[in-house]
Amino acid sequence: MAGRPPLRIGAHGKITRTYLGGGVWMAQCRYRDTDGIVRKVQRLGPADEFDKHGKLATDALIEALTERRAPSADQIGLDTLLVHLVDQHLIRLAEDGRSPVTLSYRFAARKLTKFIGGLRVGEASTARLDAALRSMRAAHGSTMAKQSKTILRGGLQLAVMANVLGANPVRDVQPLQSKAKPRGAVALQADQLPALLAQLSASAYCREHDLADAITMLIATGIRRSELLGLRWADIDTKVATVTVSGKLVRVAGEGLKWIPAAKSDAGLRTMALPRFAVDMLEKRRNLPYFGEQAMIFPSTAGTWRDPNNFAKQWRTAREDLGVPEVTTHSFRKTVADLIDAEGLSARVGADQLGHSHVSMTQDKYLTRGRIHAEVATLLDRALINAE
Repeated sequence: MAGRPPLRIGAHGKITRTYLGGGVWMAQCRYRDTDGIVRKVQRLGPADEFDKHGKLATDALIEALTERRAPSADQIGLDTLLVHLVDQHLIRLAEDGRSPVTLSYRFAARKLTKFIGGLRVGEASTARLDAALRSMRAAHGSTMAKQSKTILRGGLQLAVMANVLGANPVRDVQPLQSKAKPRGAVALQADQLPALLAQLSASAYCREHDLADAITMLIATGIRRSELLGLRWADIDTKVATVTVSGKLVRVAGEGLKWIPAAKSDAGLRTMALPRFAVDMLEKRRNLPYFGEQAMIFPSTAGTWRDPNNFAKQWRTAREDLGVPEVTTHSFRKTVADLIDAEGLSARVGADQLGHSHVSMTQDKYLTRGRIHAEVATLLDRALINAE
């Protein structure tokens, strides 16, 4: 005679209740844990003279079993909500120690809920997901839609791994391009730089909001806004006129701004030569009573990390009066890249200066990376002198 079938992992057997007296019941059952071992689980209910059948103890046992049941592939089925899979995917990213920038996808996930909130795995056809993502693009823009596609693909991959789906339906969703091709940042010409530096120094608004030195540093290096505001005095060596970009600022949900160090393999980790006008600015700034006393070079008024978004907003306010209404903080990266190209320097020099990972396979394989290019600082100084 065949015995009873084994419990599935994460399943429990029949719940039995025993009255212990004084209004207290005990509920117990057999439960098969994720390691495959069957164990007895029991819980006591609170003393209640009106509980005649042990319902409170049963409720306590079921709650304990729910908490005991760790999220696993066994819990994914055709009726699983897509939003739950997306949440599991983001949790896995956090557990893998991914960058907080990756975890900022939680914001996109909340927006995505409006379009797939009731959709289940068995209903996740490519056509439905394509329509949802295009609605996301119409409501929140192409960047948010692309982020949503990424996390949705990661979530549904969990269903593929659990053998619930044979293939990931997001794979065949059409690319989500912007309806209008973005114009991008506008680069400045070399002869515009001296006038802009003079206007920055003369602007009362720029002095009040500490924009002049920061924009000067962008002109001198072409670094990213998050890298600029993550610079520390420890990264500067005015004796040899270099700056090391060793990290950047990112905003983490629930934690605020954090300084994240660049990995050794990251092209963003680089040391650059500084032009003379940037060295002069930094030496003067270091001797100021407040700015020179902080760990960071460009702190907030509270002595904390300065928010890149607030910085960009202040620059948007200032640039109209400075006569450069279309120039963004990213424009200075393009400006440096154009000057390097106009000087006839190699693409590798530009990649090293700007912190880009690739220019071409040949250059990646055979040319030395990570060198300090003093010629970039020299040409920036010369560009200003010639323009004047």
